[in-house]
Amino acid sequence: AGRRGGRKGSWMSEALFALGGAIGVALSLLLVLTLVRPGLHIWPPPGPGTWQSYVFWILFRSLNVLCFAVAALTPSGFLGLPLAVRGLAGLLLAASLAAFVYAFKVLGRDNSYGASEGLVTSGVYGWTRNPQNAMLIVVYASLAIAADSGPVYLLAGTMMAVYALMVLLEEPWLEAHYGEAYRSYCRSVPRFFHWRRAWRSLARP
Repeated sequence: AGRRGGRKGSWMSEALFALGGAIGVALSLLLVLTLVRPGLHIWPPPGPGTWQSYVFWILFRSLNVLCFAVAALTPSGFLGLPLAVRGLAGLLLAASLAAFVYAFKVLGRDNSYGASEGLVTSGVYGWTRNPQNAMLIVVYASLAIAADSGPVYLLAGTMMAVYALMVLLEEPWLEAHYGEAYRSYCRSVPRFFHWRRAWRSLARP
């Protein structure tokens, strides 16, 4: 019974990994194509109810879920990382998720999902132009280390590349919507993180 359960779990994890790999390749290619041909509008989509919105969100959400599912089902030990290192990665994952949730609330649901409801430049957005994507890149790097699984390294790496591509695609779209206000914001706040400003803010009594 134990061997049958093990084979079933192995088959399921392999199937989910294959599905995640196919989705990751498709989503990455569509985002790269949008960089080359902005009229494709995979991200940000031109609006709710468009084919781009349906395709992007189905692929994007599926890949997010599959990364965690494969991490839960595949055996660890690919690189033989010490348990302490994997434990620290798990703690960093939780902290990064909390930071992402905070940034999501600051920006608002609609803006986070591709609407143009106003340019947010205060709070955490004064440290980085993309706190949500930056934190989610850390989340998936942490997930890969905590799982220490070959399939998870591949899927998490793809997910990290997707978030980086999304940042690059959002920038011309934001500039088109907010003009000089966004260009001025870009000159004063880095794409991913302003470490010195964050440190000064945290150290301030």
